[in-house]
Amino acid sequence: MEKPVMNPERPAPWIAEQLLAALQGDWRFSRSLQDLATLDPIGSVQGHASFKPDGHDAAHYAENGQLLLQNGASFRASGSYYFCQRGVDLCIYFDAQQQRLFHQLRPALGLDGQLSASSSHLCAADLYDSHYEFLRSGGFVIEHRVRGPHKSYRSYTLYERVTGS
Repeated sequence: MEKPVMNPERPAPWIAEQLLAALQGDWRFSRSLQDLATLDPIGSVQGHASFKPDGHDAAHYAENGQLLLQNGASFRASGSYYFCQRGVDLCIYFDAQQQRLFHQLRPALGLDGQLSASSSHLCAADLYDSHYEFLRSGGFVIEHRVRGPHKSYRSYTLYERVTGS
């Protein structure tokens, strides 16, 4: 069975159901981390991620990678979220119970024909401003700009489909 492809040339409007289906499968990612105050690099993460179906309107996202800091230190890094369709929105939760919402996205085609969405999340006093862009190539990008009294960084992650998934 062939996987759906993210293709912004399909008739608008895209709905969260189509996007959720297109994300299913395995991905490799490359993430850069930058200090927003100094604009100096903090480090990078290389790894793999997967979206596995969880019912008809949700997917479990899990990632594993290797974090390499600028000072040469290296650590294993992992994370997980739940992506769920809620009408025309794609909601991203911290937990399986879907009680802690991270982002509520309403993907839309821009004037340039690019599919994207943005959202913000206040975590204590730190604000996460995030932008999701779904590329014509079939990959996608997630950028978080985090500002507040405890954090000040930019995370830029490029996802590319693992061949054959």
